[in-house]
Amino acid sequence: MKVAIRDDDTSYFTKPEDLQKAYDFLRKEDCVSLSIVPFAVPVHRDDVFPYGKDIKFGYYDIADNVELLEYLKEKKKQGKYDLLLHGYSHEYKWDDNKWIAEMKWKSLDQLNKELPNGKIHLEKLLRTSISVFVAPNNSIDEKAISVIEELKMDYSGIIGVRDRKINLKYVVNFSKRWGFRLIKKIQYPGIMNYGKHRELNAYTIDDYERLIYEYKICKKKKVPFVIYTHYWQLNTDEKAKKLLEKIYNYVVEDGAEIVPLSRCFK
Repeated sequence: MKVAIRDDDTSYFTKPEDLQKAYDFLRKEDCVSLSIVPFAVPVHRDDVFPYGKDIKFGYYDIADNVELLEYLKEKKKQGKYDLLLHGYSHEYKWDDNKWIAEMKWKSLDQLNKELPNGKIHLEKLLRTSISVFVAPNNSIDEKAISVIEELKMDYSGIIGVRDRKINLKYVVNFSKRWGFRLIKKIQYPGIMNYGKHRELNAYTIDDYERLIYEYKICKKKKVPFVIYTHYWQLNTDEKAKKLLEKIYNYVVEDGAEIVPLSRCFK
């Protein structure tokens, strides 16, 4: 049984000790899949300040955090981290009295310029290839999906409604996904093939009993079980970290293997 832990928001602002502290309960052989922002903004929304309220607004290149880059390269070699692309800047836009996530408010032209640039930038810096995309706020639409298809990337995240190009594969997947959700009351487990890219749901860490139920369904269907969180949340919310540890201990004792998220698509 494959289980992947996806951790979002690694960026210029991340310190190696932040990641070490968040995952100090893992065994030596375990891997965490880090969703990395190439040119992060310091404030995600007006109510989320993961890096502090006093930081000057702007775009911060992860290349300028040399200590983090050296740490990630070494840990990647050791198999401790799997590296994913997490948007370009993680910037939100205020529109119609609500915050719109990056992959939804940016134009197709802007995404076509930024996402390939961000991917190439990270791959050169970290001396690796990146094959999985994670949308900031798990929010994405058809135009952004078309860009990651051109980049030949797969997608990890929560899948919405009317956010994919409508074709036969979309209709088949839509029917499977929502039919399963109506019956089992959870997101569809397993990989969905959309032709030019594949998608795998990631489950939120918010309720122990529900997560165990989701894990058991994934195990029964022999498909990967992916959960996601944020290192900065684990380091500031004791309850969240204890819940993740509890889930982790359960699946390990059940014989599951903690694997890179990229491997779940192979």
